[in-house]
Amino acid sequence: MKTLHGVVLIAAACGVAACAPAIVGPYYTMDVRLADGKPVRCAVNQPVHLPNPPPVPLTTRERNEAEVLATQPLRLQSGPRAPYPTVYTAPDVTCFALPGTSAQASSAK
Repeated sequence: MKTLHGVVLIAAACGVAACAPAIVGPYYTMDVRLADGKPVRCAVNQPVHLPNPPPVPLTTRERNEAEVLATQPLRLQSGPRAPYPTVYTAPDVTCFALPGTSAQASSAK
């Protein structure tokens, strides 16, 4: 019976670990894909390193969507009753478009 209890406990711990966000802490860079398929890189609470040449600026809609997707791990870590403002609840987010594979493939044809 103790063995079964131990196995269940280990399985539960593994399940919790698998559901936890992969990003720990408020400082990270994250690649996201917008609804239209455009790849975007966002730097959250850290300086951004733009590629050379600089990418085409994102539209307001694209920037908003990318920021929401990139800050989801912070919302999961801080919860609904986190103090404001902190790096979790008022993050500094900078996003830029990455070269897309579909654009490269269509230009190569």
